[in-house]
Amino acid sequence: MDQWRVRNVTVLRHSVLLAALGFACLAGGCTSLGPNKLQDSHLAYNKAVQKAIMEEDLLNVVRLRYLDMPVSLSVSSIAAQTTFHVGTGGQFGIERGDTAANILPDISYSDRPTITFTPAQGQQFLESLAQPIPLDTLVRLAATHSGIDVLMRLAVASVNGITNRFDAASPEFDRLAADMRKLEIHNAARAGFLDRPVALSEPIPIDSVDADAVLAAARAGRSFQQQPDGSYRLLGTKSVPYVWVDPNHPAARKVLEKLHLLADLASYEVEHAQQIEPPKEPSDSLAISTRSLLQVAAYLSHGVEVPEAHGSSGVARTAGVEAPDLSDLFRVSVLSKRPEEPGVAVEYRDHWFFIPDSDHV
Repeated sequence: MDQWRVRNVTVLRHSVLLAALGFACLAGGCTSLGPNKLQDSHLAYNKAVQKAIMEEDLLNVVRLRYLDMPVSLSVSSIAAQTTFHVGTGGQFGIERGDTAANILPDISYSDRPTITFTPAQGQQFLESLAQPIPLDTLVRLAATHSGIDVLMRLAVASVNGITNRFDAASPEFDRLAADMRKLEIHNAARAGFLDRPVALSEPIPIDSVDADAVLAAARAGRSFQQQPDGSYRLLGTKSVPYVWVDPNHPAARKVLEKLHLLADLASYEVEHAQQIEPPKEPSDSLAISTRSLLQVAAYLSHGVEVPEAHGSSGVARTAGVEAPDLSDLFRVSVLSKRPEEPGVAVEYRDHWFFIPDSDHV
């Protein structure tokens, strides 16, 4: 009898110890689950969204090769709910003098993400596609990224009368872009902004400008400028886009002649082109018109390879003799099955269109 009690107590003691260890381990796991889960899920969703955006962009370019309208879905929110349940159960019994005890853990885990997609459609979506790229955006991209030739070929529609068609080859413009790239490589051409004074008010009577007004203007980064008649104007600054070209570089003169620019200047203001014709006289500014995002995508669609049957039947737009050559800029291959090295790949009209990871064009 005493032996049975000792054995019973030992089993109970082991059972309690195992339960305590189980709860301790599970509790420790719960304290680290939140931060670890946040880190893992955040990066996973970030990568998934990035991949989805790249695939959607590629799909829309392929659609334009088939003269189909692009469609866009934006991920407006991601809500991930994680549930982690821990419990234990025990069994204890005696049969024919033998004692048995079992610790039965109960662990369950679930991850239920809720992703909200918002389709871009209607007049606002069409206007965003058809709106020309702002000049300030173009200049900022040129100032912060090397490869001005690529930017010009993609986003510029004309500069000082030299046109860049999105639906046909533009050899003169391509040569200009290549010359600008040579200047950029040798630090002989760059883009950026200059702060230029600009009048913010009509003439202000002299007796209306006192010391308090001058101090208030200075705090706001503004100033008063006295006019010849004794009145004042409130002045501010405006960031104006410029392009700098080193006139002493051997290749610069050819570029300045092509663009009908004054050769004795080092900087040229960038402004919206009011007309496509080149300036009648040498100018001190670059008149640039930009493409829309839809025109950029339509231009890139010339780099999409299509199945021979789709081209011959007219399902896809064929590359004519006047089509721009994008072999050095952008190319999309096509296969009847999913490629082994997909990189970015989308399925469309029973074929796979893809850009392999090894393609660095």
